[in-house]
Amino acid sequence: MKILLVEDDSNKMRSIRAELRRIRPDATIVEARSYQSGMKHLMHESFDFVLLDMSLPTFDIRQGEDGFQVDAFAGREILTEMDRKGVRVSTAVITMFETFGEGGDLMTLEELDKELARKFSSVYRGAIYYNSSEIKWKESLGKLLGAAQ
Repeated sequence: MKILLVEDDSNKMRSIRAELRRIRPDATIVEARSYQSGMKHLMHESFDFVLLDMSLPTFDIRQGEDGFQVDAFAGREILTEMDRKGVRVSTAVITMFETFGEGGDLMTLEELDKELARKFSSVYRGAIYYNSSEIKWKESLGKLLGAAQ
């Protein structure tokens, strides 16, 4: 199994990677840290499963850089582009936020999950709330990957 993990937080990436290796020791895990690098991998490689953070910077951040722009809905935009370009890969969102956007664009994770399930029903497999101090996210990830056999 080949998994694309799109995540910009180093600690969260390390924790998710460790859990992926525990669940699927034979998996190849490809990592991307932004919307652009995630899309680049999706356009040039084949995957069996995609795990997306929802809020991502547009471009990879290099050491010593600051002022990068984070898009609260970058994961949704990746799913939109996947759909537009005909990339059909089982995909889940893994996020440590319970709300996204602000003002009139504010959505809860539950609302976003329902929207993604409706818009991308052929590939979207669900949302996982990541909390490093709990194990529920690990159980949810295991169930998703077990169903993606």
